[in-house]
Amino acid sequence: MQNNGSRESGQEPPSGGTLRSFARPPRKLLDFLLHWAPLWVPVVLLLQILILGLKPALEERGRLKAQRPAVEERHKRSRELYDKALRVNDAWQDQQFPERKKRIWYAEAEARRQKLKSLTGDQPQADDSR
Repeated sequence: MQNNGSRESGQEPPSGGTLRSFARPPRKLLDFLLHWAPLWVPVVLLLQILILGLKPALEERGRLKAQRPAVEERHKRSRELYDKALRVNDAWQDQQFPERKKRIWYAEAEARRQKLKSLTGDQPQADDSR
């Protein structure tokens, strides 16, 4: 019968036995982790969601909720300015609006000229009348 190392002689073989003894604890640990994986995998995922996902999301929701009135007020003002600019643009696209504005401006200028002349007491001259 041959001497096959530690089993028969009680001595460790020079290479094979030491590797096997180092491989056992990680193997046992791996078996243990795989056995309990249905328990710890969901727990780890829930912790990751809570720490990295849910908590920052809730903080962000609170921050946005606090800023909501200011944002809505800014949106309301911007919308009013946009609507006003849109109405002015539509009015200027109308052919009659610029003519009306021109007549109003000439009428106001004439009224100011007449008021100034009445305050100074000057009589209208021939070149002032149109």
